[in-house]
Order: sequence, then structure tokens, then C-alpha cells
Amino acid sequence: MPLHLVPDAPKPAETEKDRIRKRIKALPKPKDMIQCPRCGGREVIETRIGVFETARKWSGGTKALLCALCFMRGERVVLK
Repeated sequence: MPLHLVPDAPKPAETEKDRIRKRIKALPKPKDMIQCPRCGGREVIETRIGVFETARKWSGGTKALLCALCFMRGERVVLK
């Protein structure tokens, strides 16, 4: 059976949202500030996975920073 390659689909036209995201990502920011690579947002949510409660204190677990704006849209974007 011969292999048939499908040609690349044309790139979608740039929308207003895409232009706004590019503009927000290009804004100046402090060197150490965390910014979402997907939406350009700078709000974060800190989550902890695998936490134990011992004597009414939390211990253990793995922390992760999530983009708050993407999280509200139902996406889970982990920030470094």
C-alpha cells in the first residue's frame, strides 16, 4: 500500500485575540516575573498535590504554579 502524504493546512488568519495576546506578551516586565506562555497572563494559582494532614498541619506534597486566566477557561497550564 503506497504512502500518501497530506499537504499542510493553511495557517488560520490572525484574529483580534491573537493580536492582543502578542501585544500583552511583548509588554516589558521585571526579569524574575512569571508570565504564561499561552495567554501572557501574570496571575498564578499555587496548588499542592499529595498533601497529608497531621496534627492539624499540612505536610508534604508537590507544589505547582498554574496560570489563573487559563485555569478559568478550563485549561491547565503549569508555569515554572
